[in-house]
Amino acid sequence: MLTYQDVLNSIENNKSTLLLGNGFSMAYDPHRFSFTHLLEKAVSEKLISKESPLYRVFEEFSLSDFEEVIRMLENSAKIDLKYGLNNVDELKKDSKNLKKYLVKIITNNHPEKISDISDEEYISCAKFISKYNEIYTLNYDLLLYWTTMKLDSFRHFPDLYPTISSTDFGSLDINDGFGNDEDNEDAKYVVYQTERPYGQKIHYLHGALHIFDKGNKIIKNTYSRTGEILKFQTYRNLLKDIYPVFISEGTSEMKRRKILHNALLTHEYKSLTGKGGDLVIFGTVLKTNDEHIRKAVLDGNGTKGFKQIYMGVFSEDDKRAAEAFKIEAEQKGRKCFLYDATTVHVWR
Repeated sequence: MLTYQDVLNSIENNKSTLLLGNGFSMAYDPHRFSFTHLLEKAVSEKLISKESPLYRVFEEFSLSDFEEVIRMLENSAKIDLKYGLNNVDELKKDSKNLKKYLVKIITNNHPEKISDISDEEYISCAKFISKYNEIYTLNYDLLLYWTTMKLDSFRHFPDLYPTISSTDFGSLDINDGFGNDEDNEDAKYVVYQTERPYGQKIHYLHGALHIFDKGNKIIKNTYSRTGEILKFQTYRNLLKDIYPVFISEGTSEMKRRKILHNALLTHEYKSLTGKGGDLVIFGTVLKTNDEHIRKAVLDGNGTKGFKQIYMGVFSEDDKRAAEAFKIEAEQKGRKCFLYDATTVHVWR
């Protein structure tokens, strides 16, 4: 296999794309980011009992999406009320608790605030991501978002970081498609410019914890406008039935359905299908639960499509999956190379 330095020597500067998977977050701390199944996590932490009616709802409808179950419970409570049944209070209680569980699960292991990660770690990660022209991520945690914020700070406030040079941080534009709400200039959030996300270079393919569905708008909460950390903002939004836009689990088809029902996720997915040039994949080997992303990467759009793909491999299991991907890629006319992902120094 290639080393990561071999990859950097081969790709075209400032025209390559980076696709990140959970290995990006695991490289920061495998203990914090090793889980992906929220329901299993809720059971293991004894937030939900396997003997409870709530757990049986997840099982009966083969669901893993907390948001969908919350909506089912709330709609059932409304129907029960109309029929004069006796389960309204229990349904409302489970719905409210499920919102609390969701916030607790997705924030408990997550660093609470941007300053919990050292500048040295951010400097290393900023150097890693800034070598690329565009970034797509499958992760819903805040690590990439926080790193882009620090990257902006490294570039624009060099006096605060005397040991580094702003020239160390490539030319990556950290535009994520969000901007001021023209209907409410004093809003404590920014909105996704669905009709004109021009110049967007940071893409959250499966959403993220700081992005919310406000009904007629996709909004992004920011600490700078609220002074509140993620946990408080997220829980407050959930109580207002404003849900974070993120996909944590499920089959590829389940993920694809959720993507197609959200304007932001649909745009991000279509954007990936239209890219060309060189693609570097780090932190995922695009197994069956990400078949939709695999298809977007390999099928491309019309005459476009990635010509050279570099996939990082951490383990023997990864290698077997990556070799199958390589065969498929080459059958579709793409050049594909495997590289040793352990030679990438993301955070340190």
